[in-house]
Amino acid sequence: MLPLARNLIASERLRHAAIAVGIAVLVAVTTILRPLDITVWSLQAKLFDHRPSGEIVFVEAERGAGADALVTANRRLAGTLEAVDAAGAARIFIDLPIQRSGDDAVDERLRGELLRLRDMTVLTRSLRTDFLNGRGVAETDPFFARGLRMVSNDYKTDFLGYVWGIDAVHGDGRRTLPALWTELAGNSGPKAELAPDYAVNVEAIPSFEAENLGTDALSASIRDRAVVLGQAGQSRRVVKIPGSGVVNPSLVHIVAAETALRGGGQPVNWPWTTAFFGLLLALAASASVRARRRRLLYGLLVVSLVATVVVTAASGVRAIFASSIALFIVYACLRLIVRFKRRHLLVEPRSKLPNFVALRRDLSDDPPDGAAAIVVAKIARLDAVFATLTPADQGRYLRQLASRLALGDPEARIYYDGGKYFALILAAAKYEDLQGHLEGLRAIASQSVTVSDRVLDVSMTIGVDRSAEKSGPSRLSSAIAAADQAREAYRPVFIISDTVDDAEEWDYSLQARLESALSQDRISIKLQPQADLRTGQIIGAEALARWVDEERGEIPPARFILQCERVGRLDELTKRILMKSLSAAETLRQAGHTPRISVNVSAIQFVDTRIAELIERCLAVRPADPSRLTIELTETARIEDFSSARSVIEEIKALGVSFSMDDFGVASANLEAMFELPFDEIKIDQLFVQRIHSSPMARAIVANVSRLARETGLTSVAEGIEDQQTFTALREMGVDIGQGYHIARPIVLSELEKTLSLQKDAIAPFENRG
Repeated sequence: MLPLARNLIASERLRHAAIAVGIAVLVAVTTILRPLDITVWSLQAKLFDHRPSGEIVFVEAERGAGADALVTANRRLAGTLEAVDAAGAARIFIDLPIQRSGDDAVDERLRGELLRLRDMTVLTRSLRTDFLNGRGVAETDPFFARGLRMVSNDYKTDFLGYVWGIDAVHGDGRRTLPALWTELAGNSGPKAELAPDYAVNVEAIPSFEAENLGTDALSASIRDRAVVLGQAGQSRRVVKIPGSGVVNPSLVHIVAAETALRGGGQPVNWPWTTAFFGLLLALAASASVRARRRRLLYGLLVVSLVATVVVTAASGVRAIFASSIALFIVYACLRLIVRFKRRHLLVEPRSKLPNFVALRRDLSDDPPDGAAAIVVAKIARLDAVFATLTPADQGRYLRQLASRLALGDPEARIYYDGGKYFALILAAAKYEDLQGHLEGLRAIASQSVTVSDRVLDVSMTIGVDRSAEKSGPSRLSSAIAAADQAREAYRPVFIISDTVDDAEEWDYSLQARLESALSQDRISIKLQPQADLRTGQIIGAEALARWVDEERGEIPPARFILQCERVGRLDELTKRILMKSLSAAETLRQAGHTPRISVNVSAIQFVDTRIAELIERCLAVRPADPSRLTIELTETARIEDFSSARSVIEEIKALGVSFSMDDFGVASANLEAMFELPFDEIKIDQLFVQRIHSSPMARAIVANVSRLARETGLTSVAEGIEDQQTFTALREMGVDIGQGYHIARPIVLSELEKTLSLQKDAIAPFENRG
């Protein structure tokens, strides 16, 4: 793929990756996809079966409500403590509220056991006072708590009742207590929040009922271990463990402690996972590789996400994956949208190539720098070729042309507008001779194309914009115009690089004002007189279009005429200038003057009979003498089909109109055009006229053109006569008619009428002008 095209596509993928990261961050901050995280964590809990250490034993102790139940509960708890101590437990954690029963003897006995075992006994309490976690939770009476170590048994559940993180320390503003799990784990594990590893098999945690203590087997299971006495039933709100359902709340702290003992429980927050997978995605998106390999990279990204889920599950690490999953999903959706647009909205259907809508989008999204060139290839006579091909063969023909323009790179980004233009973006800086490279490219692309055993010729010109100041779409318009101005015969590659002049020439804001000027008929004409060089008498005038814009003042004709051509309003402009010229001729006729009036018409309008119909309609509306009208055919080198142009000109000449070839001698195609087309006169370009005194070659060219005109029966007209010396020299060479500032500058109709009236009494007014 061409380097710049690769960069455009890679930058698009990177932009989508950045958007995906931004949305992933938003998802993480708002936690709107927390249910997705919960689902992942629940699945992780089922991937592995971690056996508990066996160092922590859970014992359910019966507790009751009411005075009689509390007496029984406190008596049983005292007995349980004696049995646990007798069994050789290393530590005892009482994770249930102890309240006074009203029986002093029973309470004193329990208090005595607690004090006897104070070095190995730890009580729990809840410091949370919020509605969901603390309200209605019974607390241990200070009578029993005095002198004993306390820890917090608090935890936070989500909306489903699961505990995904437990702090190492809890506080209520007045005191701070370590969490139960930290004491069970011997202060190992994270010093902040711990994420319980629910891959720890809860069913395998040694669990007994208090009434069964005392047997030798149970004593062996308790010896040298930490024992958690938890309340049977649900004394606090419901808590769940994935895969186990509703469990005793004490088990959550036991699982957390087992997680810490295994070296797990470290939470990995979303910034780390999002940054990690965002970086991987950016690397994959920016990889300038073939689509097949890039899809493989995307597959590896998904595999890496799945592998990370598995690895964190195995190691007991709790990572937030919703943001990373959202990252991939958003990126995939963006790429799918792009592919849909490219397939349907941004793709030319016949060729399956990206269209110019896609090109303009790419140019707007990622403007090429000054080192890049926008290249447009114009295929001549494409409609005639398509007329002989089926739609399928048309697509094959177009794809072959695109492949050649891509220099054999199947991933090069070649754009096709659905008409006669192809485009590409070229890294011009890598070519020392861009002109030579493009001429070679054109030579390759212009080879005959074989479609369905038919050999088809290819005729191509190339336009290039290398300017650095303008916007991408404006540069594209310049390149299209350059392709239109290029000529196969003498300038097949036309490169625009003058940034200042060209930026003015293709100012997009000009188009809106031009449309307004046309609709409001604000484009006028001035008439530049033409004189018979033998008599010095004014015999005609050339109508010149003039436009004075309210904001920018007078706009050069070359600018707005070319703009009309670009936007398809050239016929409209020609019609208005022709109508004004015929009206001027009629006004002069009524004043007793019959000069000939010349009107410029672009050669590209002679591709069909529309211009003939336009001239015929104008002559029908304006009662002017057709024999006094001359059509000056400009840019004859742009005629691609002389046969068609000849038939159109002959149709117009049948109305009585004369034809003149403008700017003769500038383009190499002029001699061919003069031979092929039925002209009545030729206009010698001022390039030669103004140098006849300084250049022997220019003088010889003018003299020979004049002689050629006489010998072929044509009238010769010289442009650009600036002084009397040139006027005299041209007359001596036999040139018939002249125009220029020495004769007269362009003037309005009233001034021309006055000049013609004064001329009636004058003899050769320009003959003796110094």
